Amino acid sequence: MKAAVGFSTSGNLHLALSRLQEDGEEALVALARSVAKGEPLVRCQLLASIFYEELRRQLRQCPCMDNPERAVLVTAADHCGRAAIMSTTPMDLLRELRNAVAALSHRPAPTMRQRPVLHVIEGGLFRP
Repeated sequence: MKAAVGFSTSGNLHLALSRLQEDGEEALVALARSVAKGEPLVRCQLLASIFYEELRRQLRQCPCMDNPERAVLVTAADHCGRAAIMSTTPMDLLRELRNAVAALSHRPAPTMRQRPVLHVIEGGLFRP
């Protein structure tokens, strides 16, 4: 990932957002590769955390609270936070990271159709 760019002017803010989007897309590629290899969730979380930390750093540097670009950063950070808390599989993590990167680019998140997962409930008939 590239070095962080600060938010001293509005031009730098736009540059920082585009750089952050590029870094998010790099993280998506790395995460998708790990998911395809069957890497464990912890490894995938480590890859996503590099992007999330950069996103948080940029959010702290954003100067004014009512800036629309800051709202974009907050939305992307919310997706990353949700990924960190609620992801139980690498695919869940990948989906939330895609949502975060889509929020940075002001485009709707791509929908991913997953096949339903059937779980076998073990046990027998209930006998009191």
